[in-house]
Amino acid sequence: MQAMSARKVTSILITGIVVLAGFLAAVVFLSTNWLDSMEDQLLEEELKEIPPPTWPIPSVVVNDIETLADFGYRKIDTVAHANAGDFIQFRFEDLGYEVEVQNFTTELCEDCRNYVATIEGENPDSWIVVGGHYDAICYSQQIIIGIEYPGCTSQGAYDDATGVASVLELARLMKEWQQLAWDELDIELKPKHTWKFAAWDYEEWQGSGSPEGAGYGSETFVTTLPDGVEIATYINLDMYGLNWPVETQLASQLSGCDEDYFHLYLFTSPVDDWSYYEDRGLNVTDEMREQATLLQERLGFVLHEELQYPSEWVVVLDDTKGNSDHYNFISRGWPATWFRGMHEYLQEEDDTCEQSPKHAPTDRVDVVYSLAGGRSGFEAGMQTGLDALASLMWMDVQGSWDLTPTDAAP
Repeated sequence: MQAMSARKVTSILITGIVVLAGFLAAVVFLSTNWLDSMEDQLLEEELKEIPPPTWPIPSVVVNDIETLADFGYRKIDTVAHANAGDFIQFRFEDLGYEVEVQNFTTELCEDCRNYVATIEGENPDSWIVVGGHYDAICYSQQIIIGIEYPGCTSQGAYDDATGVASVLELARLMKEWQQLAWDELDIELKPKHTWKFAAWDYEEWQGSGSPEGAGYGSETFVTTLPDGVEIATYINLDMYGLNWPVETQLASQLSGCDEDYFHLYLFTSPVDDWSYYEDRGLNVTDEMREQATLLQERLGFVLHEELQYPSEWVVVLDDTKGNSDHYNFISRGWPATWFRGMHEYLQEEDDTCEQSPKHAPTDRVDVVYSLAGGRSGFEAGMQTGLDALASLMWMDVQGSWDLTPTDAAP
């Protein structure tokens, strides 16, 4: 009996010890998780209070613009075109990305390719896409538009090596932020949305004899989205860098232009005038209008509140022309904006301020530098757009992208 009592006491003690150990383990586990959760919350609050840890480097962007221009005339299905595509893929891979290559063909293009690099966010099914096109075109601009005359070639320096090189720099910057967070804070930094950095092919119309339109690269992207994916925002980079604070050069002044600086325009999903898209079959919903309003408010907050850009020279406008890859996103109901420099009207509309070299033999690096008053001027113009883009990207890292600007402000 005594032996049985001893065994019973021992069993009770062992059971108690096991229960106590389990309880203590649960307390430690819950405490650790609570501390981790508190650290995450504190980190989020700290991130909301600080600017981006590093900023884009315009000299790197301009170096890539020169490299893309040096390939020659990047018309679809040419050696220069293919070499430029390979360069973009290698640059993404050097930054540590696995590159998705989207191959597609059209009546005129046998080997067209988009290049897409991904930073996965906390929400894998809601994407923010940044894109620019790497193909180029050259044809007549005045009187008769779209005729490819003999000897018509273009480096595509402004249209659109500027956009592609900027996409590469933003991809580099996001990787840099993640590495800094890991090295200095021992955390895995993720944006809230998944970011897609894209180099589009075949954006350019091939001229008056072409049986096809344009924008096939971005069209391919939006028509092959996985089920359940939404585009939170598309940011189009096409022909910018010749913008504030670049001063209007003498050639423009002598032609009658009285504007002191080139502009940076953000042609954005319309708030007021949807006619261009409605005329092309878009059924504009209340949600589209709300998203457009929110996007324009977000852009205005970053440009004019955070970065203090002058509203006279950096302007958010309703898009009423759809003349670039953002069209394919807006026409599907996704909010989008197009960063474009110089002056509001395109060359063919006879704006005396417009000196755009696009679609012409003058779209060369040296001409772009001349219009900017030198390479340093061009880099200053690039910095304006790049800093705005970095601020937008950092806003998503902070978790304030989907908030109204008032709520996002510290």
